[in-house]
Amino acid sequence: MTTEPRIIKFYETTLRDGEQTPGVNYFPEEKLAIAQALANMGFDTIDCGFPISSPGEFEAVRLIASKVENAEICAIGRANFADIDAAWEAVKIAAHPVIEPFISVSPLHRKVKLGKTREEVLEMARTAVAHAREYTENVDFALEDTTRTEPDFILEVCAALLREGVRFVTLCDTVGISLPWEFGKLVADVRREFPGIRISAHCHDDLGMAVANAMEGVRNGAERVDCSFNGLGERAGNAATEELVMVIHTRSNDLGMAVNVDTTKIIPTSHLIGRYSGMQVQWTKSVVGKNAFAHGGGIHQDGVLKDARTYEIMTPESIGLNAADRRIYVGKLSGRAALSAQMHELGYELEKEQLDQAFQMAKLLLGKKKTLEELDMRYIAEAAQGKTYTA
Repeated sequence: MTTEPRIIKFYETTLRDGEQTPGVNYFPEEKLAIAQALANMGFDTIDCGFPISSPGEFEAVRLIASKVENAEICAIGRANFADIDAAWEAVKIAAHPVIEPFISVSPLHRKVKLGKTREEVLEMARTAVAHAREYTENVDFALEDTTRTEPDFILEVCAALLREGVRFVTLCDTVGISLPWEFGKLVADVRREFPGIRISAHCHDDLGMAVANAMEGVRNGAERVDCSFNGLGERAGNAATEELVMVIHTRSNDLGMAVNVDTTKIIPTSHLIGRYSGMQVQWTKSVVGKNAFAHGGGIHQDGVLKDARTYEIMTPESIGLNAADRRIYVGKLSGRAALSAQMHELGYELEKEQLDQAFQMAKLLLGKKKTLEELDMRYIAEAAQGKTYTA
């Protein structure tokens, strides 16, 4: 009997945590365009912003709530009545409204940020959920800085939230300090104490482990992951949406998990967010980087030209590119196969001796310049054929 894969839910926070990236500022119509793109991809919950933070933010969240019907529209607020009221006012017209209050729970944050005792923080969290539940059953709650919080207090807060009817409890590695096995144990421990709890994993990338931590979270029973496209977010960013989606999609059989997300829209959505955020994606960025399907080493190039599966674990088409977007760069580490392929694209069919000569010329030229341009390639091809190239 075949077991159906577990569908992992997504809390997509490009519009809120992603906008907290220093230098990012979305205009309302840009937020709406991004929200619709995310909803059309199939993301479950879209975290649209922090309505009480400014009139413009309130109106942007309300605009999204009025227009986007094919996803849950969430607004966040601190664990106080004014924030929660503002969040509800912004999203109440949505087809599927959600409120997510939050509070810091770690000793450091309790003392420095809040000036509150454990007991006071616990009561603020409890009453926040109780108040939000007066508006809607779709109330999630985030425990900021969970990974630096006493284990017994995490359980105490979770127990209080569950009694008040919270939907999801978000466990946050707010400063990206957790190791994967530590975050996995945190989720497992909470689920062991409360078997019916629904957990969302919110991980930051300060040590480069946000995606690994989030995956350990879902492996240990979290139903949902918080994520941001292109890895946008505070400091080093959040767990990258495109990476989490493609990890689960690519390794679905091994993980026993799946996603209800249209992966072929990853590249268009990444480019849209890159344009509106003004943040360029690193060339070597996983999944959406310019070089994700580019090959520069001779051995790799030879393999890919024979069968792309030799060095690619997903196809360009699976994320919204075309086969033509696969690039073979001719550089000083390239081999004859790459040079031959490039010459073919330019309309040159070189015999073996001509290719050998062109290869030697290319290597010599690459000792003088970093890359070969089309003009260089045509000059080399014509010279190898005993001709003189005229542009």
